[in-house]
Amino acid sequence: MTTQFITNDKGQKTAVIIPIAEYEDLVHHHHSDLELTDEYKAMIDAMLQEEAEGKAEYVSLEDIKARFSGK
Repeated sequence: MTTQFITNDKGQKTAVIIPIAEYEDLVHHHHSDLELTDEYKAMIDAMLQEEAEGKAEYVSLEDIKARFSGK
């Protein structure tokens, strides 16, 4: 997949569609530039390790909304 742009009626770029791998790379680089606490870095490392081992638990948006709304 190549990068695609969404334009408005005037031909101005208003959004972009990029491959997931490119998006993940951008997010990773953004996080690398932040000054993170050691605790937060450890949490991210643990999360990535769980994901790599197939142990990550994914929760739906509906579940998250329910948990925060007290339902």
